[in-house]
Amino acid sequence: MKGTNHGLKYIMSNHIIPSVEFHRTIPERRTPDELKKIAHIKRFLELLTGDRKFREQLKANPDQADQIAKSRALDLDLKKFSSKFQTPLVCAGQDPEFPLAVLWREWIDDLIKFRSMLREDGYSSTADPRFNAWRKRQVERTNSEMGAVRGDAITHPIFSFELSKGCSVGCWFCALGAKSFEGYYQRTPKNVSLWRETLNTSVELFGSAVQTSFCYWATEPFDNPNYLDFLQDYKDIVGVLPQTTSAVSTRDLVWTRRLMDMIKAGNALPSRFSIINSKTLRDLHRMFSPEELVRNELLMQLKESSYGKARAGKTLKKVNSPGKKEAGLQVNEGVSSIACVSGYLVSMMDRTIKLVSPCQASEQWPMGFRIHDEGTFGDAKDFGAFITGSISKHMPSSLPIDKPVAFRNGLAYEQNENGFILSSQASAHSFTGDEFVARLGDMVAEGIHSPAQIVGALVDSGADIFGVRGTLSDLYDKGFLEDMVV
Repeated sequence: MKGTNHGLKYIMSNHIIPSVEFHRTIPERRTPDELKKIAHIKRFLELLTGDRKFREQLKANPDQADQIAKSRALDLDLKKFSSKFQTPLVCAGQDPEFPLAVLWREWIDDLIKFRSMLREDGYSSTADPRFNAWRKRQVERTNSEMGAVRGDAITHPIFSFELSKGCSVGCWFCALGAKSFEGYYQRTPKNVSLWRETLNTSVELFGSAVQTSFCYWATEPFDNPNYLDFLQDYKDIVGVLPQTTSAVSTRDLVWTRRLMDMIKAGNALPSRFSIINSKTLRDLHRMFSPEELVRNELLMQLKESSYGKARAGKTLKKVNSPGKKEAGLQVNEGVSSIACVSGYLVSMMDRTIKLVSPCQASEQWPMGFRIHDEGTFGDAKDFGAFITGSISKHMPSSLPIDKPVAFRNGLAYEQNENGFILSSQASAHSFTGDEFVARLGDMVAEGIHSPAQIVGALVDSGADIFGVRGTLSDLYDKGFLEDMVV
C-alpha cells in the first residue's frame, strides 16, 4: 500500500472497519425519547456505582427512588427499571420484564457486539498472515488464562502509541505501573514528520487493522498539549479517530469539548473518562448533560466506588487495610490485568517499540502484559524493519517441528483415564481420545521433546501420524503451548 499521505488518507477513509460503522449506528437506531431514557439510566447507574451518598439514600428510601433521582436532575420512572423500586405486592409471584431494563439491556448488548466486532477488525487481509495467526493465539491464550468473561472484554488492538512519557496524575492503583511524568512528544516539524511516516508505515503493514489502535498507554493524554493535533494526524492517515481515556477530563474543558466534537464528526471510536475523585464526578455531571455523555463511558475509580481495583502493576503486592471499608480503596484478591494490546507498544518520545500481549499479572510480568521482543527506531524505515523482523522471529506460520515444546507457563497438567486436563485459575480444558493422547500429553509436559520427536515416538508405537500432528497443531493454535522465544 505505497503512496503519498493523501493517497493513504483516501484509501483508509474508504475502508472504515465494520465496528466503527456499527458503533455510529447504535444511537441512530433509537428514537430521541429512547435515547434520552438511556442517557438518564446511564447517569443513574454512574451515581449508583460512584456516589456512596446516593447509594445510601436509595437503600434507605427505595420508595422515594424517583424523588432522589430527580434531585440529581434525572428524569426516570425507576419502577419501570427494577423490582427494587416496586412494592412487594406488585412483584409477588412474578418476574416481570421492566421496559426501561429491556431498553438498557439492548443498549448494552449493542456495545458488547461492538466490542466483539472491534476485536475481529484487528485481523486484516493485507497484514502478514503470520501476524494474524499469532494474534489469534494470544486471544485464545488470554481467554484460557483469564476466563471467558474477562477474556471477552479484551479487544486486542494491534498498536498503542505513547505521545508522552510517564503520567502527571499518579494514581496509586495504576495497573500499568505508570511512572512520574517526564515530558511529552513535542509538535515540531521533525516530530510531526516522523509521526506521520510511522503511521503510514503502520497502515502499509497492517491496513485497516490499524484502526483498532489508540494513542496512550501508561500515560495521561492531556499531558501532551498537542495530543488532539496528533490525533487529527492519526485520523487523516489511519481513517478513524482512536479511543481516548483521560483521568483529568475537567482539567481543561476546551480540550474536552474539542475531543467530544471530534468524536461527533464521525469515524471515531468511543472515549472514556476515568473518575478518580468525587469532585470530578460532580463536575462532569454538572458541566455535561446525560445526553452529552451518553457515549462516553465513565470509569469509577474513586474511593466511593462500589468496585475494587485490579491487582497488577502498583497494586500487585498491595495488602488491603482492614480499616478501609470503601470498596474503591480495596484491591481485588485475584491477580488481573488491564492490558489489552496484542501487537506493538510504541513510545514516540523514546523511539522504542515492544511486541506485547496481555496476561495475568505475575512476578515475571507485573504489569499484566508479556514482552515478546523490544527494540528502538530512528525513523519509519527502522520502525517497519523491527516489525517485519519480529514477525519472522516470533510468529512462525506453523508449529516449529525441531524445537522442544512445553505447555504454557501457568497451566496445570493432569493425566486422566482417556487423555489429560489442562487447567488455569480461570478455566479447565479436557483432551480425550485413545492411549496416544495421554502419552502425547506426558511428552509435552516434560518440556524436552520436539514435535518431530513426539510424532516419531507415537507413530512408532502405532499412533496415526495425522492425528498426532493435528493434536499438536490444535494445542499450538489454541495457545496452550508456550510461544515465548527464550
